[in-house]
Amino acid sequence: MTDRGRIFAGLAAEVSFAALPLLVVVMVFIHVEHGSHMFASPEWTFGAAILFGQTLVKFVSNLARGGAAARGPVALIVALIVVFGLVPSLFVLDWSLQSYETGSEFRRLLQASQVGLFCGAAAVYMLLGTIAEMWRRE
Repeated sequence: MTDRGRIFAGLAAEVSFAALPLLVVVMVFIHVEHGSHMFASPEWTFGAAILFGQTLVKFVSNLARGGAAARGPVALIVALIVVFGLVPSLFVLDWSLQSYETGSEFRRLLQASQVGLFCGAAAVYMLLGTIAEMWRRE
C-alpha cells in the first residue's frame, strides 16, 4: 500500500467513528418505523460541525509541524473552512434543533442541508487531511 493509501485509510477510520453515532440513529429510526424521519435528526449537523472543526485542527497542526511555507494559501483554506463549513453547520444545527422542537415546515430543506453538510465535511476532512499529512511527511 502506498503512503497516500495508508494516510487515506487512517483518515477514513477517523471519519467512520464520527459516522458511528449516525448509524445508531438510523438503526433506531428504522426500528421504530420512523425511517422517513432519520434525516431530520440534529445529529447529522453535530457530526458536520465536529468534522469541520477536526479538519481545521488536523490541517493547521500538521502544516505547523511540517513547517510549510505557504502561509497565504493555508490562511485562505482555513478561512474557507470556517466561512463555508463550520459556520453554516452551526446555523443549520440551530435551525434543525428549533425545527425539530417546533415541527416547522422547513424540515425537508433542513434534512437535505444536514446530510449535505455532513457528507461535505467528511469529504473535506479526507481531502485536506491527506494533503496535510503528505506535506508534513515531505
